Amino acid sequence: ALCIHPTKTFAMYKKAAIFLALAALGADAFAPMSAPMALKSRVSTARQTLVMGTFVEEFKFRKIANRFTFKTFADAIEAAGMAGELNGNTVLAPTDAAFEEMGAADVAAIMADKAKVTAMVKFHVLPGKQDGPSFRSDNGKQLATLQGGSRTVNVDPAVDRFTYLDQAKVETFDIETDEGSFHIIDWVDMPKV
Repeated sequence: ALCIHPTKTFAMYKKAAIFLALAALGADAFAPMSAPMALKSRVSTARQTLVMGTFVEEFKFRKIANRFTFKTFADAIEAAGMAGELNGNTVLAPTDAAFEEMGAADVAAIMADKAKVTAMVKFHVLPGKQDGPSFRSDNGKQLATLQGGSRTVNVDPAVDRFTYLDQAKVETFDIETDEGSFHIIDWVDMPKV
């Protein structure tokens, strides 16, 4: 007769559950993490990505979609003294590559001028929750910013399938953090003075 030991059966099921959980996380489960991020988690779904942490933490330490980094924008937020003012709002997050397009001298000049860097950061923040479906297909819609100006949604399916906010193409919508959501953009727009 076949005898199954209950303790061994439980251990086998436990190992199988751990294996399936790690397989569901994919390669990210085995990637090394920096110390501040070791306790954080990320969950991806078809609609959005969830990253746990503040905007500045995510922009400084995280690479989103394995290619987008935001260290320069994190520095700009800190230079503007706005790290604590983004909670509950939607951020249009320019990538490091977007800042490189500006040129090092222009970026340094903006960072050195508190009024300019503050205006630039505020021009990339939309008050409250502005998820992608609320504007992604709404050509011509004006989105108010914390700076006081507005961003214009540009969508032309005859040209391409992308949504633009002024000159900036939205690369990824609706990444959620502990403080609110952000959309990844590929260009740094400066507000009109």
